[in-house]
Amino acid sequence: MMPFNLITELPQNHSEQTSGPTTSYNRTTDAFDEFVRCLTLFTCLCGALGNGIVLWLLTFHIKRTPFSFYVLSLAASDFTYLFLEVIWVINYLIYRPMFQNIVNLLTNMGLHVTFTVGLGLLASISTQRCLSILFPIWYRNHHPKRGPMVVCGLLWILSLLLNLPKVYYCVVKVEILPPSGCDTMSKLSGALMLSMLILMTLSSLILFIRILWSARKYKPKKLVILILLTVFVFLLCAVPHGINHSVFNWSAMYNHTFHEISYFLSCVNSSANPFIYFFIGSLRHQRLKEPLRVVLQRALRDDSDPSEDRGTSTRTDTTLDTPA
Repeated sequence: MMPFNLITELPQNHSEQTSGPTTSYNRTTDAFDEFVRCLTLFTCLCGALGNGIVLWLLTFHIKRTPFSFYVLSLAASDFTYLFLEVIWVINYLIYRPMFQNIVNLLTNMGLHVTFTVGLGLLASISTQRCLSILFPIWYRNHHPKRGPMVVCGLLWILSLLLNLPKVYYCVVKVEILPPSGCDTMSKLSGALMLSMLILMTLSSLILFIRILWSARKYKPKKLVILILLTVFVFLLCAVPHGINHSVFNWSAMYNHTFHEISYFLSCVNSSANPFIYFFIGSLRHQRLKEPLRVVLQRALRDDSDPSEDRGTSTRTDTTLDTPA
């Protein structure tokens, strides 16, 4: 589904010059592509709506905390990713050649940047939660209050610096930069994503082991379950997209079916987070007409943050039931 990937265009061009079994195969491939991309479009629209609700609630209706700032940035990243994917799929389905180049440029740059930011945010969230559980006293006394804002800002800046030149010179203006320059930028971007993936996986594994170890004595906190579910969905749905983009897309191992499915799964990953938040927030609460802002705030409650004592949080939940 990557716009500038010439490999995906080969079946269509090839079908114009051949007939017989090859034509039948290309028709099947085209039908499969249209089905997957229509499914992708529906998923992206639902996910964009969910992330938009999260953005609206966290911006205007819920008091911001260090952890909720991570979630706000992640929702913004996912919303941007899904919005750009919607633009690309619509442009593919209706096919307007006059907009093809600008749509390809925007979607390529945006998808690279937002994917890297989303991975970095999940690595930061899982690492912070792991430190708060392993070293609770140190975390309460030494973690910086503005740490999430600094981390989120650095992730966006670093992702822009690494991905925008790579997409522009290695995809759009291939003839300008020598292959060695593209290889260097690709290796830097790949090393950054691999390091964040390893960090996220290790910290999440530690959290999971800690939950299993203490499950008999204590009920796991909703926030930890939320993080583990989010990371699990990312590993299941987004990692195939990263593998396809980093390895299969540029080698003889390219597989068209895996290419299309990996992009659909990446959209599932960006769409799933809001549903995870509201599912976790509604656990053990049977009130059907409860406001979404109450459910979301309950899911994101950070018991390890000294500024969020349980008494304050409980009072906030009750007061949020009244109209704003």
